[in-house]
Amino acid sequence: MSDMSERNAQSSVVGAANSAATPRPRFNYSQAAGQQRAASLDSTWRQPRTWLFILLLAVPFFYLYRINLNDLVSVWYTNPSFSQGFVIPFISAFFIVQNWSQLKALPWKRSWAGLAVLVFGVGAQVLFLATGQIIFSHLTLLVVLLGLALFILGWEHMRYLWLPIAYLLFMINPPQSLYVKITGKLQILAAWLGVHILPFFNISATRSATQISVLHHGQWFPLDVAEACSGIRSLTAFLALAIALAYTTTRPMWQKIFLALCAIPVAILCNALRVALTGVFLVTLGPEWARGSTHESLGMLMLIPALFMQLGIAWVLDHIFVDASDDTAPSPSHTGGAL
Repeated sequence: MSDMSERNAQSSVVGAANSAATPRPRFNYSQAAGQQRAASLDSTWRQPRTWLFILLLAVPFFYLYRINLNDLVSVWYTNPSFSQGFVIPFISAFFIVQNWSQLKALPWKRSWAGLAVLVFGVGAQVLFLATGQIIFSHLTLLVVLLGLALFILGWEHMRYLWLPIAYLLFMINPPQSLYVKITGKLQILAAWLGVHILPFFNISATRSATQISVLHHGQWFPLDVAEACSGIRSLTAFLALAIALAYTTTRPMWQKIFLALCAIPVAILCNALRVALTGVFLVTLGPEWARGSTHESLGMLMLIPALFMQLGIAWVLDHIFVDASDDTAPSPSHTGGAL
């Protein structure tokens, strides 16, 4: 009996040791809660009542801005300088689609600050429409969209929504007085740069305000930098494109901002090159090559060197600044820090 009891005692000790050596699997409650929360947030966007709520908001929004939308479409259709307005809303929607997985995982946290912004935007819209300030009422569209998103979704969503909303600014034409002032300065700048570029083609030229005189066979030929040649169309279009390209990259934020801002001098330089090439065509091929469809086509072709300049700036950034995560760990024989 004593042997039997000793064996039973030993087997119980061994069993206890084995059970202690093999830990029981534990249920990860935090992970399960996170998965359940993500599933519930995802299902919120799948529910019909969510989209019904959005539709109910869209109806008064489009009614409030029906005059603005009609005016904007008319400007896009009739003014080539703002024809990019047709594609700007689609690019803005692309920004949202690109971050949709992050957006639908965020909780809806109502912010009363958004309600204040919304009330201010609606009040300003009514005031501008009543006073006939249609240009300024266009800007309230962005304010109302910002207020709606902030009031319904909260601050966390604004991390992904502020740029798509602000990007809609490119579809709004500025006031006529501001437009004339900007194009006037761009005309003078394009003429000034064009006169300094033409000597590289062995062509003598002088400038008076926005008019360039090109010397050909001992005779001066006038070349007028008109409002359509100011480059505001290419400047606006390329700046919008540069922001879109910078936004879709994985670069640090300061590089994205730098690349977007570089689009301004690049577009101005390419427009000046367009003016200079127009002078070259006038001298080498004849005055008919300096106007008409050839002149318009040259403006579109300038987007190609502008794009290559932008890519060149990005290449320089890639070779000057290296991400710390790409650096390999130092070897044991090189433990000192680098200056």
